[in-house]
Amino acid sequence: MLILGLILSVFAIGFFCWLLFTLAVYALPFFVAVTAGFAAYHHDAGLLGAFLVAVLAGAATLALGQLAFALVPSTPIPA
Repeated sequence: MLILGLILSVFAIGFFCWLLFTLAVYALPFFVAVTAGFAAYHHDAGLLGAFLVAVLAGAATLALGQLAFALVPSTPIPA
């Protein structure tokens, strides 16, 4: 039982590391959306207007980030 727990712990740590790096792509657009939504709400845009601003800001940030990664060529690492 102890061996099984150790093996499952290693797999769980690997899974959470994979999850962390996979979801890190969405962290910046999420925080941009939250910030833009709060800014719009505090500038009297209303609840629906703040939601729309947040969605548009998050989607634009995600699209620009993916476009930047697609257009920038990768440089080979010298050996």
